[in-house]
Amino acid sequence: MKNIPEVERALVLQGGGSLGAYEVGAFKAAYSFLKYRDAEMKHKDRPIFDIVAGTSIGAINAAILVSHVVENKTWEGSAERLEEFWNYISTESMSDKFSGPMMQWWNYWRQFFQGAATSEAARRYYSAMEFSIWGVPKVFSSPHTTPDTKFFDLSNRWYRYSNKFLKDSLERFAKFPIATSHDDNQPRLLLTAVDVLDGKPVVFDSYAKKDGTLKSEYGRYIMNKDTGYDDDEYDEDAGIGFEHVIRYPKGITADHVLASAAVPVSYDYVQLEAESYNFKTKNYEQKTRYFWDGGLLANTPLAQLIILHRQFWYKVKGLKESVPKLGVLLINLHPSRIDEIPWDFDGVLNRNIDITFADKSERDQNVLLIVADAIGLSKKLIDIAKSHGVKQSVIDDLLDTFPESHGKLHGVESMKYRNMVEGQFNIGEVIRIERKHSENETSKKIFDFSSNTIKQLIENGYDDVVNYIDTRFGHQYLKSAGLQEKKQS
Repeated sequence: MKNIPEVERALVLQGGGSLGAYEVGAFKAAYSFLKYRDAEMKHKDRPIFDIVAGTSIGAINAAILVSHVVENKTWEGSAERLEEFWNYISTESMSDKFSGPMMQWWNYWRQFFQGAATSEAARRYYSAMEFSIWGVPKVFSSPHTTPDTKFFDLSNRWYRYSNKFLKDSLERFAKFPIATSHDDNQPRLLLTAVDVLDGKPVVFDSYAKKDGTLKSEYGRYIMNKDTGYDDDEYDEDAGIGFEHVIRYPKGITADHVLASAAVPVSYDYVQLEAESYNFKTKNYEQKTRYFWDGGLLANTPLAQLIILHRQFWYKVKGLKESVPKLGVLLINLHPSRIDEIPWDFDGVLNRNIDITFADKSERDQNVLLIVADAIGLSKKLIDIAKSHGVKQSVIDDLLDTFPESHGKLHGVESMKYRNMVEGQFNIGEVIRIERKHSENETSKKIFDFSSNTIKQLIENGYDDVVNYIDTRFGHQYLKSAGLQEKKQS
């Protein structure tokens, strides 16, 4: 098969509201480094990333990056385009306007109150408070309230924001629909959302499936025996298909991106049309499905990325041996660890948010690595069997039988042993860049789109990637790549 790369690179962008500005700086530094490294190794026309996967605000950043590459046929200018988007949606808060006098006043009184927040934390806190009341002009509206008609509790009011401003801003910086192709050297876009009714993750994919169509399939994989068909009429081993199918023939739209970024409670559900299997009529029927933010179940969509990468090369491209090795750069917005236990209410809320949405993909990575090792062992045992005179027909008979899990795995298409052994996972290095916790953190940080905070987050993301490169490759390499020296603390 032609055009099979030895290694592919993927970028995974986590969700986290305004913290997504950190991903801008991280990408900017990573782009410069990878561009220099590819030139040094004489990898002409090598894409910066072959796949960009994102959730929530990571999905928005991912869509802008992929759209830019598709529209301009180059990664050149992609970092600038993403930064331009964040400069566009950031807003000067009242705390920004009066930050000088406010911080002086705060620092004066802080000396009399042990445990009081830093002046910078106060600026961020009150900026987020302002936006939660009045909205952010290019991101979300001021909240509208819905009275409680269930318990008639006057205090039980539902505050929701419109994401129309966000959609307008997104469509200003990304061209939809987005449909891409590996054969055209275009990056693959993967976005995660959650089906509210089923509570299942859904992945929107800009690459076509084996049948040439753009669609997302999820839910149960329905076997003929599940439907009550007679075995004499239908092959019991065959499958009907997945329970739900969402088709987007022209590509991923802004609505798919917003489905990935529909923060529960704060935003309304995003509605998408799907084909759902009706067990009574034994047919697929058109239905409206409702979606929430993908961060609920897959804020770090590493497992989804690895599985779909394997499916593309094995099912779509028909690669029987190991698929191309997949190296991953993963940007985490929520610190996995802190140095001190918080004892104030806002600090406890903040830590709860970080633990809830922090990167938990290491377990998925471990499981997939073990699966890859088990497949590798199976291949070695087959080779040993052949070398000891076992006929190929005997091995083929074994590979063409169904394992014990046949028809029992939820959300997984039924496989023969052959399908499990072929197209082996090939996971390369997974680099995790994680935003650090600071004393200026607040629990309302995801709502803080203030100009000063966005600028600082972009700088933090850039510095953290530069620091990683400096530590791993050395100062001279950093300088040769044209990156700024890391800041001294």
